[in-house]
This record gives sequence, structure tokens and C-alpha cells, in this order.
Amino acid sequence: MTAGGRDDLLTIAKDAAREGERVAMEWFHQLDRLSVEEKAGPGDLVSQADRDTEDAIRATLNKARPQDAIFGEETGRSDGASDIEWLVDPIDGTTNYLYGRADWAVSVAARRLSDKAIVAAAVSEPVLGRLTAASLGQGTWVEGTRMTILDSVDLERVLIEVNFGRAEQKPFAGRMIDGLIPHVRDVRRGGSAACALAQVATGRANAAWLPGLQPWDGAAGLLLVHEAGGTVGDSTRESPGAWPESGDVLAAGPQLWKSLQQLLICAPQM
Repeated sequence: MTAGGRDDLLTIAKDAAREGERVAMEWFHQLDRLSVEEKAGPGDLVSQADRDTEDAIRATLNKARPQDAIFGEETGRSDGASDIEWLVDPIDGTTNYLYGRADWAVSVAARRLSDKAIVAAAVSEPVLGRLTAASLGQGTWVEGTRMTILDSVDLERVLIEVNFGRAEQKPFAGRMIDGLIPHVRDVRRGGSAACALAQVATGRANAAWLPGLQPWDGAAGLLLVHEAGGTVGDSTRESPGAWPESGDVLAAGPQLWKSLQQLLICAPQM
């Protein structure tokens, strides 16, 4: 592709994610020095590590593509003159990160503003030393190996990642779990949407139901699943390669997605 095409955007997404990984890991090795703030409550944390990591990612993106918009979790949106907007979550799973756990990620995605398609994505899981990346129409890759989701309709053998959603959704989380548990192998709540979607794309989970997300949380992971042959959308409809307007994300292999959609419709979670 020509400069500025999807291949170029993918390279930039990977470079930005790796730079974010470098800064995040520097702080990860000295967590006792971090001051931590609560944004919207005790479950919504932010630290200097989040801000420094986003600054590093933004610097990489601005150097490579100064004409693009950037929408990051910690510093908001900066406008651009091109048709590309970058969606950045510097540390997705901040609570896990601050507890010294492994399940957090650096997430970077490029979205085309004209049609809202996510066209390039990189999710780094630094503690695991794993970078999963995808480009629209070019597949999902980990270190030179292309990922393919093995679809399944056998719900009894499904491992599904979940979260509990926004504040107004959490009171219904118990009903959602009650609706899933009798039908699936097991449920996990890792605490990072980017990790959960990367796990689906790479076969470490069969599906993910993640209500109440912001685009920066899961845009990159959504493309990873889509390009690995999965289906993404919310509980009402598919949204191939684009962010669901509801912010509720269901991701799985195509046949499994339909089965889980029916389960979720029958088990109200909102």
C-alpha cells in the first residue's frame, strides 16, 4: 500500500503501542512511587503512569501522523485535518496494573472518520510480552503467525470473558451471570476489555460480553476479533469492523455469537 494506507497505519499503531508499553513498564517496576487518584469513584483509578503512557503514545502518533485526530482516555480529543482518528487507552485495566497484576494492556486503534471503520489496531499485553495487531482486510497477527478463531456452537464448552458495565448496568450483572453460568463452561472477569478481546482473537477465550465500554477501551480489540474471523456487535445486532453505538460489545465466532446473543436477550443485563 502507499504511504498513509492501512499498512502504514498498522506500523504506526504497533510503534505507538510499543512506546506506550515501554513507559508503562517503567512505572510498573516502581508502583510504590505512584500517586493514585479516583476519577468517578474507588473503581475508576488513574495514576501518573496512565498519563505518561498516553503522552508517549501521543508523541509517537503526532510525529508520524501530525494531521490526524487523537482521542485518548486521559487527555481527551485533539482535532486533526485528515480522515483518521486514533483511539488510545494507555493502560486498559488500571486497577489490575496498580495491584501488580498481569491483565492490563496498551491499546491503540486508527478509525476512519468518514465511515467509522476501524482500520488498524495494536494491543500490547506487556507483562506477557505479547503484541497482537490487525489491519482491515489483512488479518490478525502475533509475531508473524496469523490468528484464526475456531468457531463453536457448543455452549457447554465456552469460556467467556465478561464485565459488569456502567454504573446503571451493574445492578443487573447478577442476572446476566445467572443467565450465562448454566449454559457455558465458565465465566471470567479479567478487568481489561482490551485483554479480553485480544484473548478471543488469539484463542485464549471463546467469547467476550463487555457492556458499557468507551471506544478507546475496545476499538483495537474489536478489530483483532473481526480480522481473526470473529463476529462483533452488541446484544441487538452485528457491527462488522465498527464500534457499536451502544458501547456494549459481544465478540465471538460467528455461530457462537448468535447463540450467545440469544442467551443475553433472554437474560436482561441492562
